[in-house]
Amino acid sequence: MKDINKIEDSLKYNFKNRQLLESAITHTSILNKKDDYTYERLEFLGDRVLGLSIANLIYKKFLNESEGELARRIAVLVSGKMLAKIAININLQNYIRVSDNFNFSNGQNYSILSDTMEAIIGAIFLDSNYNEVKNVIQLLWKEYILADEMPPKDSKSALQELAMQLKYEMPLYSNYEKEGPDHSPKFTVEVSIKGINKIQGLGQSKKSAEADAANKLLKIIERNSN
Repeated sequence: MKDINKIEDSLKYNFKNRQLLESAITHTSILNKKDDYTYERLEFLGDRVLGLSIANLIYKKFLNESEGELARRIAVLVSGKMLAKIAININLQNYIRVSDNFNFSNGQNYSILSDTMEAIIGAIFLDSNYNEVKNVIQLLWKEYILADEMPPKDSKSALQELAMQLKYEMPLYSNYEKEGPDHSPKFTVEVSIKGINKIQGLGQSKKSAEADAANKLLKIIERNSN
């Protein structure tokens, strides 16, 4: 295991409680269940802290944008793809602790990278306070927040807007299922709109499965509306 001091150097943050950082980079495949700050709990917390921090930052930067436009920005900035990109930027793949039989193929397992990045954010929040972790997030996300390009609509937002436009009921996501090992999970989810058949989506995370389902249903509605 390489010196995790380098993680702190990349974060520009030094942990007072080093055990929090240790827990954040320890994947569930070798998790010590007696640990009070488990990987998945830190990931849960980090997801919420990240969302609030990014919302705060873009709210102050893009003063003239509507709620819908801000929602499109935050969807991209807190996505699994963006989290994995941030993780790779700080070489996090070199420090994640996994079981011996886990194949971390050149750090390309985006799900593990994004989850660990969220866990680290949760760990920093517990180790300090909201302002400290917001400063870290601002540092790591700065170039992406400063990019003025309006991101394309994500499939869930596009589906919801189309449903409103056509006066349909709002999309409902249900029947979440998870298969496979923790290091390589596969999620399925169904999306439905009243009067339209349910569509199933697949992905390495709940978010990506929802996006896949929304995209499939969006194409069906658009095709039937033409």
